[in-house]
Amino acid sequence: MGGCQAITLLIGLAGVSMAAQTYHVDATRGRDDRDGLSPETAWQSLEKVNAVALGPGDRVLFRRGEAWRGQLVPRSGDASGPVTYAAYGEGPKPLVLGSVAMNAPGDWRDLGGGVWATGEVRPDVGNIIFDHDKATGVKKWGEKGLKEDGDFFYDGAARQVKLRSGANPATLHKSIELALTRHIIDQGGRSYVTYEGLALRYGAAHGIGGGSTRSITVRDCDLSYIGGGHQYTSPKGRPVRYGNGIEFWASARDCLVEGCRLWEIYDAALTNQGSGTNVQENITYRRNVIWNCEYSFEYWNREEKSQTRNILFEHNTCVDAGGGWGHRQRPDPNGRHLMFFHNSAATENFVVRHNVFANATESCLWLHGRDWTTALTMDRNCWFQPKGTLVLWGKESFTPEQFAAYQQKTGKDAGSILADPKFADPAKRDYRLLPGSPVRALGDERGPAGALP
Repeated sequence: MGGCQAITLLIGLAGVSMAAQTYHVDATRGRDDRDGLSPETAWQSLEKVNAVALGPGDRVLFRRGEAWRGQLVPRSGDASGPVTYAAYGEGPKPLVLGSVAMNAPGDWRDLGGGVWATGEVRPDVGNIIFDHDKATGVKKWGEKGLKEDGDFFYDGAARQVKLRSGANPATLHKSIELALTRHIIDQGGRSYVTYEGLALRYGAAHGIGGGSTRSITVRDCDLSYIGGGHQYTSPKGRPVRYGNGIEFWASARDCLVEGCRLWEIYDAALTNQGSGTNVQENITYRRNVIWNCEYSFEYWNREEKSQTRNILFEHNTCVDAGGGWGHRQRPDPNGRHLMFFHNSAATENFVVRHNVFANATESCLWLHGRDWTTALTMDRNCWFQPKGTLVLWGKESFTPEQFAAYQQKTGKDAGSILADPKFADPAKRDYRLLPGSPVRALGDERGPAGALP
């Protein structure tokens, strides 16, 4: 073989070896000892997905209508192509659960006095979801706090949940999900990753979380019943809980969240935030639908050497801030659509426009701490708050009747309106489909009873 021919062959082989691959994952029919390269030879588990060394352009497709329990730890791509985690087949979005089920009577042991205990569960359980989202438990911080049915305590020493119940919980409920305190997707340090068409549910930390990220895209995903885990205990002995839907923590850049639905989140549906010297830049949130979260969007960045620039929040529909499960048991009920905590970072080009902000238990917006809003553009938004406080700007409060005064005082929202969007029956509080939103009515995506693994 001539030298030129040999070189050509070697280049061709290198190109084949570096070609991007598409892998399939099927929780019911898959097996981890297969190659995953077709639906017929699909893998089965998240553990297998996390263990495989993926590269730029590779795609991992989860079968629609199936569900997995555990944590997804993505691989990074690079500028030549992301690693993509998405869906294939027909049916509801593939579901990743951050919980363990305790549905069998044998999962519970009677401790007497109306208290029932699980076997070993770890890490911390931040929430209990009963009967396919019909009700949640109320987290307490000691066994003495278990006074009402549904009260629960995570005993860290025994690594078990103790629940107040009038009878064996599994005989009273069709399903019992214990949400574990870990991110459902832990993307810390990752870059060039895309998530598309996935559903994340029942995690007690963040749905998608992690610091130092770059070029992350989250598209057409559903996140619900997220948060409530124990983050830390203050020096004064007050336990603090946490949990955001999608969080970009410190040193995040070039990220996009679009066309997603987020509901029943303990803290913020969407947020970029951080402490310590860091840069948050080029982050866009658009065409998302958010309801029943404590905050729809939260931002802060601390240390004066930190920088925030080019943040865009647009064409999002945000409804009923503070209307979720967590609000009723928080020590600091604080339902807001826009929660701007104290921010000391040098901030520029922060834009909030073309959004709907309707109904909040406290106020639609709160600017807290230092006023950094010379960098903030707000315009072409629709605001609605039937009564109470519409905007809390520092210590100055504006009611809906004072909307014009708010515009004049702050110089924001000059082209915005105060109007009732009238897109849902307020009595039902169900915003799975809003006119003009980018999502379709998907109905109940949990599948038939017992479909969760």
